Amino acid sequence: MGRVRKTLGTALAVAAGGAGYLTATTNLTTPLPMDDELWASNNFRKFYRQPNPLIQDVCWKRIPVSEIRPELRNNEEALTVEFCRGAWAGYAYAPQRAIMSFTNKGPKTTDQLFDQQQLASSKYELGTRFSDHFEVVERTRNSVMLRGGGSPLEPGPREVDGLFVISAKLNKPAGTVDVGLKTVFFNSAEPTGEKPAPFLVEVLHRYYARAMVDDGVRWLTRKGP
Repeated sequence: MGRVRKTLGTALAVAAGGAGYLTATTNLTTPLPMDDELWASNNFRKFYRQPNPLIQDVCWKRIPVSEIRPELRNNEEALTVEFCRGAWAGYAYAPQRAIMSFTNKGPKTTDQLFDQQQLASSKYELGTRFSDHFEVVERTRNSVMLRGGGSPLEPGPREVDGLFVISAKLNKPAGTVDVGLKTVFFNSAEPTGEKPAPFLVEVLHRYYARAMVDDGVRWLTRKGP
């Protein structure tokens, strides 16, 4: 549960700094719709080993294409990668990025990404690992799915397991892009009949996710590359 406490502390700092702004500028959907494509994914079926209750949500924002950097506007895959870069290289993940680098960087994790520059330039290809806490387990044209909650070096069941889907979906007729961070957390180690974290952690996670979406949007709309 040490990782959960670290995440809680990070989420608390983010939530305290701008909860009102994040609530006003991002959207939250919870629970996920029954027909959400995540439920039918191979990775959800693979990792959701115990029928325990889930923490489930998606934080999202709709952006006019006119506000996005010109070189990204017509390329859904480029939009997705750049949004992903912004989410992980931005201010919201900075405290946890620093903690994970200090505690997890070592001889066993030399092939992983840790610093901001690495996360800001990664293509997030299948198998990419970073912070010794996340691994890309699926890629499509407009989404990146990661597994989190524990070290990729220990791929077995976890008390706090999770899948994250970062996406950017271009709607050319409407002239908009929907970007989002979808999350499901669960205990994959044993049947408990309970969610994997207390309600306070669940609430703070959602502000944390909103902040990461905000970071990703800033990355898409900033004037420089």
